[in-house]
Amino acid sequence: MIFLDTNILYHILHKTPRTEETLTILDENPGDYVVDMVVHNEIMYASTIHYLERRRGVKGAYSARKWIKKHGYPEEVINAVRELIKRLNIRLIPSIYTEQELYEVLTEFRLLPSDAIIALTCKHHGIDTILTLDEDFKRVPWLKVIP
Repeated sequence: MIFLDTNILYHILHKTPRTEETLTILDENPGDYVVDMVVHNEIMYASTIHYLERRRGVKGAYSARKWIKKHGYPEEVINAVRELIKRLNIRLIPSIYTEQELYEVLTEFRLLPSDAIIALTCKHHGIDTILTLDEDFKRVPWLKVIP
């Protein structure tokens, strides 16, 4: 299994300057792709903010939250995320960690909470490879970081 970090999905969905690089990384590393609930949540939220800023003129996360509360999640975002998951045949796995493990990984490897949960989820599922553009995962000894 190969874990896909949020930034990989983001660059594919939103045609950024790093989209071609990201697609090349995927092409060079085929496999059984997985994401956990943290990544799923992050890509939904980041994609919604991206959509609202560009299509609805909403500025910033606070305004986006207000818009979502009033209108709900945009169907375009939900459909785009669903389609990407389907197209890449990504399997959603549960996040697994204990409170104590989380605190240890946060402090030992200096990770943000979401990244610590991702690292622990990989460890608990026996996943040793992560595709990410985030250098912080290189501090996690049980993960091979690509690129």
